[in-house]
Amino acid sequence: MTDADAALSAIESSLFAKLSTRKVQRSLIDPATAQEEELLAGVVCMVSVGGGGFVSYRGREGELGLIRLSLVGFLKVAEDTAQSAIETAELNLLNELLGWVQDPNGPVGMTVSPKAFRQSQQLEHPYGWLVLDVEVEF
Repeated sequence: MTDADAALSAIESSLFAKLSTRKVQRSLIDPATAQEEELLAGVVCMVSVGGGGFVSYRGREGELGLIRLSLVGFLKVAEDTAQSAIETAELNLLNELLGWVQDPNGPVGMTVSPKAFRQSQQLEHPYGWLVLDVEVEF
């Protein structure tokens, strides 16, 4: 049987190693309670949203499969910056996350495929957020 929790732990370790200047964690935070220094650096929260795709042939039931995961980034920029500064910060984080996806030293034995992403649309400047949806085959 596949161990989804172990897969998530491996993903967390891989993200932590690749995004060393960011705070990476499996717990979703309320950004209103986060430390300013953390938000300036960027906080990336891993949130499992489900999965499936297990094999169903006799003797291998419940093996393989995929996890749908949202990587939620919370950010802050200096208050005296232009509105677009938060968008730039969000896109920089997106590029780092996509670099992690492409890294051959990423989570061993897993394939990570980026799907859609969403942004704050500059609505909460100097605060922002980014969500990248990924599928992880393990």
